[in-house]
Amino acid sequence: MAEITGKARCITCGKDRSAVRCEGCLQIFCYNHLTDHRQELNKQLDEIEVNRDIFRQTLTQQTTDLKNHSLIKHIDEWEEDSIKKIQQKAEESRQLLFQHTTEHINQIEVNLHKLTEELRQMRQENDFNEIDLTKVKEKLTQLEKELNQPPNISIQRDSASPVNKICVIVSSGKYVNYT
Repeated sequence: MAEITGKARCITCGKDRSAVRCEGCLQIFCYNHLTDHRQELNKQLDEIEVNRDIFRQTLTQQTTDLKNHSLIKHIDEWEEDSIKKIQQKAEESRQLLFQHTTEHINQIEVNLHKLTEELRQMRQENDFNEIDLTKVKEKLTQLEKELNQPPNISIQRDSASPVNKICVIVSSGKYVNYT
């Protein structure tokens, strides 16, 4: 670490004395101040070791509990937001379907009432034939079909993602390797 160079000016006290050059910082120190310099270097090494120990604790904690990793939390938040958006969209869709289905059922009831009146009148007047009965059957069949499959209401699913996608991107970056 140190090389004896004879008399030289100490960087700390500024006096010409027997001194050594620190091979790390290349400064010249007298023997009295070389000890102070070494103590300062030891103090810096102690700080680095403390920081290393703190980092080791953090690494161990993340290794044992990956569910608390910040990126996992980010995915959890995305999941919750997506579920809320889907639930909100589903509720809006239900309300729209209820509204239109109610209107559709009301129209079917109106048409069924007309059909009922037509049947009642046919029976009351005893004025009907096969053609009349076929027409009435077709109207009833059409009402049943409209009840089971409303002509103006359908549900379509978009092939694209219903919510914003989230992707985990792993780049080909390398870990720093100290040897």
